[in-house]
Amino acid sequence: MRKELLYGTTALLVGAVALPGYASAEEPLRLQVRGFKNEFFAIGGVDVDTDPTLDGTTSNFSDGEVQFRGSTTLDNGLTVGVQIELEAFGATSDDIDEAYTYVQGDFGKLVIGSENLAEYTTFWGVTAPGVGIPINSGWITAFAVAPTGINLGFRRTGLTTNATLTNDTFQISYLSPRFSGFQFVAGYAPTNALGSGDPKSGVTDDSSDSTEVTDIFGVGLNFKQSFNGVDVAVAGGYEHGSEPNGNVSGDDPQIVKVGASVGFAGFTIAGSYVNQLDGLQNAGGTTSTEGQAWDAGASYSTGPWGVSVTYFHGEEEDLTANTNEDEVDSVVGAVSYALGPGITTSFSLFYAKYEDETGVESDATYGILGLSVSF
Repeated sequence: MRKELLYGTTALLVGAVALPGYASAEEPLRLQVRGFKNEFFAIGGVDVDTDPTLDGTTSNFSDGEVQFRGSTTLDNGLTVGVQIELEAFGATSDDIDEAYTYVQGDFGKLVIGSENLAEYTTFWGVTAPGVGIPINSGWITAFAVAPTGINLGFRRTGLTTNATLTNDTFQISYLSPRFSGFQFVAGYAPTNALGSGDPKSGVTDDSSDSTEVTDIFGVGLNFKQSFNGVDVAVAGGYEHGSEPNGNVSGDDPQIVKVGASVGFAGFTIAGSYVNQLDGLQNAGGTTSTEGQAWDAGASYSTGPWGVSVTYFHGEEEDLTANTNEDEVDSVVGAVSYALGPGITTSFSLFYAKYEDETGVESDATYGILGLSVSF
């Protein structure tokens, strides 16, 4: 199935480029340097009942990328572009984050390379809006240390409503033109694992099916429209992947999510919900990522000032033998001020509470000062 889907979508990409015939561009594609850098420093404390060594009074989080972007428009009207993202916080196993090429025209947009599925990238506009630290992500674990019994994973329901089965691996996605505010998106990734030796190759063979989620596809539908000064956005998505053959039990993992946002007179109100209907189990079938999450929030901006309040609740099954779930609750109140174009400072008052399946709890309270620069 994986090879047939990949060959089909690749043929679609080649056909979309080739049908208009050979066309040159007035200017060759040239890269621009763009990016961002975020710095957050927190003062507060963590209280973990079962492990006092995890208690802390300060914390920090740094995040950033240098992005190389470029595009050119051919004489036949097609736009061809590339984006390569270099992580800006030290040597890691994934220094190049996303690296992809896209072709855009009247038919829509095709994206191929290392990137999240289009169902994921088009969902962010309907999650709870915040002007300080983003509550709907894995960032909260940088400040609030969770008890060892909590099994949290990146882009899973314990930390975000925009859960996904893959992240920055090789994929191909299609985004339709917008019709009366509606847009359809679809994408396919052969595997959720990075390629050995080449983290962006995404190369797999039949043997990888025993340990990796394979044949991941996602579809989504979103709507954006303004009505007499009221901006409305709605989005929904679905992902499905094939469970590793090496797992002794468990169904194929599936994710469903929906969200909505309304903006008017400087105010934005939004919320979203996700349900991982069938979780990814380990080889022994003792743990599962099945779960659900939701968020809600509001923000207001006037001139250089912004203010927001956001709330997030997440759940994951974790141990299948336990009928309870790991739970996370967090709330952030924040204020921001734009010092200049692309330069924003913020202050967030942050609270988080964890409770694992056995009832062990921990909580954290922090005041967080942030400085975000985009270029």
